[in-house]
Amino acid sequence: MMSALEKMARASGETDSVADCRFQTPSQISNLEHREYPYWHVLLKGRHIGVHRQDDRICNWVARTLRTDGKYRQRCLGPALDLSKPSITYTVAISRAFEWFETGVVKALSVTPDYIGRATSLSICPIGDTYTVGHAMADYLAWSELARSPGGHYNNLTLMNYHLVPTISAIPIEEFSAKDLQGLARSVLERPPKRGFESPRVRVDPNTLSTDEIRRRKRTFNSLITILRMVFRYAWESDHLMSERSWKCLNRVSVNHQPRTIFLTRRECATLIDACGSSLRQIVLAALYSGCRVGELGDLRVEDVARDGFGISVKPFKRGPARFVFLPAEGMTFFLNACDGKGPKDRLFLSTRNKPWRRQHTLQFRTAVAKAKLPKEFVFHGLRHTYASDLVARGASLDTVAKQLGHANILTVMTTYGHLAETVREKQVQRCFSPLSSENNDCSERNLKRLRAIRDREDPQNWRVKGQPQTASTLPRSPLARPSKEVLEIFSELPGDH
Repeated sequence: MMSALEKMARASGETDSVADCRFQTPSQISNLEHREYPYWHVLLKGRHIGVHRQDDRICNWVARTLRTDGKYRQRCLGPALDLSKPSITYTVAISRAFEWFETGVVKALSVTPDYIGRATSLSICPIGDTYTVGHAMADYLAWSELARSPGGHYNNLTLMNYHLVPTISAIPIEEFSAKDLQGLARSVLERPPKRGFESPRVRVDPNTLSTDEIRRRKRTFNSLITILRMVFRYAWESDHLMSERSWKCLNRVSVNHQPRTIFLTRRECATLIDACGSSLRQIVLAALYSGCRVGELGDLRVEDVARDGFGISVKPFKRGPARFVFLPAEGMTFFLNACDGKGPKDRLFLSTRNKPWRRQHTLQFRTAVAKAKLPKEFVFHGLRHTYASDLVARGASLDTVAKQLGHANILTVMTTYGHLAETVREKQVQRCFSPLSSENNDCSERNLKRLRAIRDREDPQNWRVKGQPQTASTLPRSPLARPSKEVLEIFSELPGDH
């Protein structure tokens, strides 16, 4: 009889995690290379089955659980190949593994098992004749999966499951009002952001949040409002929402935009490149030369280099059109060298395991960033930001940068990439200001010494935040949003001007 834990594993994510194991048959196990530590397959969070193939004499099924202290507890299940003893099948090994997982002591000392993999559907199944917000979200997601990019659809799905499902999914859509939106705003402030597959953290007191944390919470709230607008509009177009009253209260809150300031100098770029392994170094250099996303670079073929001119042809990505990215001579040389020894249809860049670059760069890149002693918040997409910021700082027009990056207009470049580091702004002021008064244009040694003393007080490691205004407000200079009175009450209770 199948245990509850095994049923849970077989219903995990998009696929059956028990049936998805890559070493089930004797032939698959025989193809595994000898090594000192086991090959593992994840069944559930903290529950693994594996094969330990140390040499031609030893090959056993093994299972392990993750303990609450962060260490693993391991058990041998039986022979995986007919060597010195008769082997047991994968089915028997699975049965023994789940039986051991449920043993009293093992279960008590192990972390709580949970599903693995990305969410693929709404975390509730709306039922009943009354059409609720949950019904509307489920219907919209069915359309979104076909019409939107996979990344955009998944981001909306995770936001819905984390924020919208627990708070408003059971409300009849015709009865939705600003009072319900007020509860959502309070929930967003109290719930810390969930990153990746980590478990939700405990709620916090909104009064303890910093200005930057409140700003991020307000942007999350605005993202949820955008999602709800699309959900309600789809329900209205599908004849499930008769009145526009529910729709009219979905207004964003005002929040000032904080441009990204984590981009690298050329010296920091060199340090990062030196910290990368050979395969990662190639993809990092490609991003710095072209400003392309990792997915775009992973799809590049040899035939895409210099096909239409002095640059690379980038295929459609994230529902965006194809584009041509011009390269400097140094970058063109790099891409031509990367083509050496490859056929026209071969991929230009492969990972250390000779697979196309997708998401497997994350851990390697994080390790390289730590080794280079760069800000831990710096991610691979920051290379694209570095590319754009360098072009803007050296006088490239915003329209040129937008076309290179594949943006439809310059708005995104203006708000995200168009700012310069404060040290660059300072140098431009020093260089561009024309002399006004001979009395104050003092080049004497005494005055130069006084000016140098001011610069010497500055922290050279803190150039990214130099000159940034410190404010307790998250409001822009001219607030344009008109949120409901109920939502404003939630944010006005916070310390500061929000």
